[in-house]
Amino acid sequence: MASQCTQPDFLPSLQRVDPLISSYETTKHIVQGSAEGFVVEARTTDGSLRHLFVKHVDVKKYGHKPWSDLRRTCHYTRTEVRFYDEILPLLRNGLRAVGDPWPVAPRVYVAEYDLSGLIEEDASTAAAPSTGEDPRYDDGDRSVLEGKRGLLVMDDVGAGRGYFQRNPLPREVALASVRALARFHAASFGDAAVLMAASDRLCEYGGSYHLRNRNPKELAHMADAWEGLARDLGPVAPRGFFDEPSRQDLGRRTVAAAAYVSEELSPTPRCPHATVVHGDYKAMNVFFGAEDGTDCLLIDFASAGVGLGASDLAMHVAHAITAEDLDDGVEEVLVEAYFAALQKALPEGLRQAYTKEEFRRHYGLATVDYFRFILGRQWKGATQETFDRRNEDANFAMVNRSVEAALKFIERADRHLKVIEEERSALESQKLS
Repeated sequence: MASQCTQPDFLPSLQRVDPLISSYETTKHIVQGSAEGFVVEARTTDGSLRHLFVKHVDVKKYGHKPWSDLRRTCHYTRTEVRFYDEILPLLRNGLRAVGDPWPVAPRVYVAEYDLSGLIEEDASTAAAPSTGEDPRYDDGDRSVLEGKRGLLVMDDVGAGRGYFQRNPLPREVALASVRALARFHAASFGDAAVLMAASDRLCEYGGSYHLRNRNPKELAHMADAWEGLARDLGPVAPRGFFDEPSRQDLGRRTVAAAAYVSEELSPTPRCPHATVVHGDYKAMNVFFGAEDGTDCLLIDFASAGVGLGASDLAMHVAHAITAEDLDDGVEEVLVEAYFAALQKALPEGLRQAYTKEEFRRHYGLATVDYFRFILGRQWKGATQETFDRRNEDANFAMVNRSVEAALKFIERADRHLKVIEEERSALESQKLS
């Protein structure tokens, strides 16, 4: 039901978009863990309507959180504002340089934050070594949080305005999504100037899933999380699924490889395969135009930073593809389509800088890396009922909504992890020879 929005009052911000806006109505209110979204219908003095979307972070609303979580909320809004304000124009310039007019994202009119007194402008986005309280923030006195916020105002491209969202994705729409991802990555691939700016202004380690951005407790409890998952899903898995020798110890193996995998997926801005990664590339962060999903627009860049494109792709496949489509070989189709689209979008001089063999290796590493994130963050204590409950929320990954998709993910992670273990063993042998 539509409701007149009185608190917070966005009218002054909307009038920065169009001075003729005299009133507005909120037609949808979206509450997320670290932000709120408002779908707004704004009316001008001449009677016309503007359809806008407001993303608002009122920091004091999250004052009940531990400082480590509140700090992350602040970093999310800072990163996203900086992306739209500073980095997106550079990416659009890169696309135009190769004749691609794609805007990447909806038009943004206002992008600003005020986090003064909470985090320094150059503060790292990596997880803090200690989860203790910040000396500037006293849980007993939250006055320092007053007025601290992040704000984005952009065009609303949702239902009724030519675009749609969906999860899971049918094959043709999934193909459009990975081709859009490749175009996004191509815009900064190998561009040291853009990547240096992104490294300085966005997440220090691109990706919400990056090991350096996660709570260390996730890794510490991972072996136990795996044992619990095997116990709770064993009765609904194919007979003997969790009894495979390599899977019996998959939690410990994932922990043992985590630092190596993360390091291999953490390029510097001057690395030849580095790009700006979206950092949270899932189906619900893509608006699809037309029935076949072409003309995509991307949203939610709160975890953007320098990384490898394969990390975004591995997350996306885990999020958007059903177990049935995985059985039909859709993963391979998407991986091939992404690489072909990336090669096509890159300037001719850069196409040879990234071989398919190198990309395939990175995709295997990224699959294991995202498995580490899912196991440590989402699967601890998960049961069949957990998956059934999450299946009602399209924002969850398919590997969190479907036991069958989860089992396929386990198979893929196990397979890629074996290759990584062989690689590490060979490297150790070389050191000893």
